[in-house]
Amino acid sequence: MTESGTKPMSVTDANKTEVPGTESGAPAGQHAMLPIRDIAQRTGVNPVTLRAWERRYGLLVPARTGKGHRLYSEADVQRVREIQAWLARGVPIGKVRPLLERGDDGERTAGEQGDTWARSVQETIDVALRFQPAALQQHLEQLLSAYPPALLLDCWLAPLHRDLSRRTRFGSSVLRSYFWEQLNGQLALMLRSGQRNLSGQAGSGRLLLVSFPGAEQQAFAALFGAGLLAAGIDILHLGPVDEMPELPYAVEKLQARGVICFSHNALPMAAFGSGAERALRNMRAPVWFAGGIVELQKRDLVRLAEAGRGRLLPASGAQAIEELREDLS
Repeated sequence: MTESGTKPMSVTDANKTEVPGTESGAPAGQHAMLPIRDIAQRTGVNPVTLRAWERRYGLLVPARTGKGHRLYSEADVQRVREIQAWLARGVPIGKVRPLLERGDDGERTAGEQGDTWARSVQETIDVALRFQPAALQQHLEQLLSAYPPALLLDCWLAPLHRDLSRRTRFGSSVLRSYFWEQLNGQLALMLRSGQRNLSGQAGSGRLLLVSFPGAEQQAFAALFGAGLLAAGIDILHLGPVDEMPELPYAVEKLQARGVICFSHNALPMAAFGSGAERALRNMRAPVWFAGGIVELQKRDLVRLAEAGRGRLLPASGAQAIEELREDLS
């Protein structure tokens, strides 16, 4: 029995036979059935979140092989996309199931929910202000497991960063340091989990994810990286790189397929621009620019991209991941 009280349909119960030696244990003749790894990559919702949607919220009821492996149909893929659409409208994850079941009107219901993401941001700040690490860790774990990374990046982390940055009361600096350190710790675990989910898969090389100094910059880049991993794009998060002209060397040594430069904030072009231009001129692999910097410094980035194999991705995390998948396909 699942936590929602619904027993998952078993493939063996439906008199299907299992193909010996397959990693997922997929049944013979059931080519439309997808293992959890594949549905995660198609939708950008990582396996941890898919399992949470099944167990905690009763949103999915996958089939099962005789060995207990989850299998999903094309209808499940569509359901996941519908769930994502509701969440993007601001509906809390705990209220999505009845909406799916009764086919409610999206615009009316989303309006009735109010600004749910604003409430989520305020809840996070309230928990952080208690300065109880265990409580904040639990809160962050619940958020990161319940929502897709790209959605959290755009709808939760960006407004949260704005709120924290504008605080000027005594203790605000300590609050920011404490929060970003706690979040980065959780995101490091999330990245490792995403990399484990991709391990052993045949691929054409990973991408290097480069970020810039600042704890908040690391958090934005790491959450974007978690979204890439969930979508099946293998990345290695290098963190801040002091010498941008050394990026071609990093690509060669790490046998990378390309580089993503991610920044949520604007960067001083006097330092960043010259180094990035030298890197692009010597780079044999493509370089993508992503994050808030794309909107904040679009003219500068367009000029940089023209210096070599550079391309600008949309500022939206979800759209950036989708375009990057198209570029890599």
